[in-house]
Amino acid sequence: MLYAIKLTYISSTEQIREHLDAHKGWLIKYIGSANVLFAGPLMDKSGGFILAHAHQLSDIQKIMNEDPFVAHRLVSLDIIECDPAIRSTDFAARWAENAQSV
Repeated sequence: MLYAIKLTYISSTEQIREHLDAHKGWLIKYIGSANVLFAGPLMDKSGGFILAHAHQLSDIQKIMNEDPFVAHRLVSLDIIECDPAIRSTDFAARWAENAQSV
């Protein structure tokens, strides 16, 4: 399954900056394990977006609970689960194995 995750800042900019390096380290860890496919800040600076892969929602919830932003309650989360049905041929099949390639 793929998961679209929106993080919305609910804390001060100073608190976010204080934990930003730890958050980036967490992202690097899960990019390395292929759970996080990409991540980045929202253009309006209200939070961030993560596209992630896992077998089930509980796996994503466990991963997200390790994020320093989540652990320190600096963000709220909106996790949207998606079962891809169609994908670009350039999109890795392992992340959307049941999706038809076009």
